[in-house]
Amino acid sequence: MKQIKVGRRRVYCSDQCGTRYRRSSRPTADNTAFARASLDDLHRLTAQFDLSGNAPQQDLALILECEKVWKDIKTAVVLQSRDRRIKAQVIAQTLSMSASSVNRMVEGAPGRRERRLASGQVPAQPRSQRHPVPGPARARRPEGGTGEMDGAAPGCGPAATLASALSHLHRRSSATYKALGAEVGVDPSYISRAVSGERIPSWPVTRKLALALEADPEEILPLWQAARGYSLVGAADVQAALRGLRTAAAHPDLKTLAARTHLSPEHITLALTGPHLPDWETTQAIVSALHGQNEIIRPLWNAARAATLSGRAVGTCTISAGAFG
Repeated sequence: MKQIKVGRRRVYCSDQCGTRYRRSSRPTADNTAFARASLDDLHRLTAQFDLSGNAPQQDLALILECEKVWKDIKTAVVLQSRDRRIKAQVIAQTLSMSASSVNRMVEGAPGRRERRLASGQVPAQPRSQRHPVPGPARARRPEGGTGEMDGAAPGCGPAATLASALSHLHRRSSATYKALGAEVGVDPSYISRAVSGERIPSWPVTRKLALALEADPEEILPLWQAARGYSLVGAADVQAALRGLRTAAAHPDLKTLAARTHLSPEHITLALTGPHLPDWETTQAIVSALHGQNEIIRPLWNAARAATLSGRAVGTCTISAGAFG
């Protein structure tokens, strides 16, 4: 029974009545939105599986991400169950867990829910599918790198490529996590997780971090968009994306790239920074040399090529087939 706040102290007809009132007066969290956002992300991830046997490393990385999102779904449904006054013991029995494990899940749920539902400031762009933000789908950085390219992540997905770029920039700068955290405005441990690939930061944080590391945010933006599952078409520049991949590969020199692509250093320079869009053969050769993902760059290149043909952009730079050796 609800009592008037002003005046005498609240009195309830029973202890159970008081408990029901106190529960009803608590602000209710949007656990349904939490569950739906997590499920949308799981659908996005499962749609990327190949399962043909041609890209097992990519599928393994996706499995890790799916497991993390699945934990969010499980947490959201547990919260929904608690909202319906289902006891922890009943939930635990249904999930074959202990009641203490369920209680720990509930205790840690607010942070997971907030990360999944919070909206970051993201540059305007078309999305291929809905992706909850900032909700970082944590991606493990591959161990050992590539040996030759010092931290590049071939076949390990866009999240690992972004981590490789941030890691290279951090090593190049020699800045401490504490100094970067103070400049970016986040905890130093957050910077550490972003650089190691354990967390994909929101774009405002990523942009500030790139500036603090004396990098061009426009080159990091395509890597961040790919890591977060956004469509790059119409939102990123092909050459900026190529330069971002070069950063992720620890910025190999032109001589090294020329040896890997069978292109001249002059052709590579034009492809990376010139006024024209490089042809697809050139683009593909550079992406492969940088251990990038053709499936990410190709739609971006197609859109840029279509804009060129329609007269909305500058012409395409072509390189003869003989240049490839």
